[in-house]
Amino acid sequence: MHPALDKLFFNRATLPLRPFYRRYPFRSPASMRSANDRGMVDLELGFFCNRVPKAANSTIVTNLTRLKLNRDLPSEQAKKISTRPGHLSRAEMTQFDKLFKFTVVRNPYSRVLSAYLNKVVRFPERCGDISFAQFLQRLATERDFLYSNAHWVPQADLMLIPAEEFDFIGKVETLDRDLAEIKQRIRPDIKDEITSAGPPPTGASKKLREYYSDDSLVALVADIYRQDFTTFGYPTELPA
Repeated sequence: MHPALDKLFFNRATLPLRPFYRRYPFRSPASMRSANDRGMVDLELGFFCNRVPKAANSTIVTNLTRLKLNRDLPSEQAKKISTRPGHLSRAEMTQFDKLFKFTVVRNPYSRVLSAYLNKVVRFPERCGDISFAQFLQRLATERDFLYSNAHWVPQADLMLIPAEEFDFIGKVETLDRDLAEIKQRIRPDIKDEITSAGPPPTGASKKLREYYSDDSLVALVADIYRQDFTTFGYPTELPA
């Protein structure tokens, strides 16, 4: 299809009818369009990456772009150079099974805290001047709020393919090792340093005890994100 026509017919109504989503129906309460925008397919390099906000997302995209272009791009620009799953043609989907499929996830305790510090504390006009406890209460009691922003949507609900079909699931907690393996799987001919990118880090992983001062907040996150803990093998105990 001509790119102009493809863009014209690519919308929320037609997205579920695309070849990718005929094979992998999107049944998550999250925004399908938003999730699709975070899928990266590169048929030339042979990979599919399921990006997850607040899970070293910008760093991953920047390093994948370097593998493709041998140079760096700003992360926002880098996010646009690959094909989205919903744009794959029927013929291109025949190649999908051969791709190296991976994602990188993060411990739900630090991820939701990072989302709060980055998207709520820095921008109080979005949710109001609310405490971390109040933020978690809204996530627990308001389903629309939980799914209103991909930065705190459960990671399992952002997966575009079943978890068992990923060839590799990396973790932010072991990012240097896991990203090195990802790069090796995609371009074994290139050995370079990992480039960090994105907004200034919130330091959430080092602030867990400060913000989870009440055990009830630990229990709340364990309940809200129980599917993430189960799917990605994180213990429900608060990290030390």
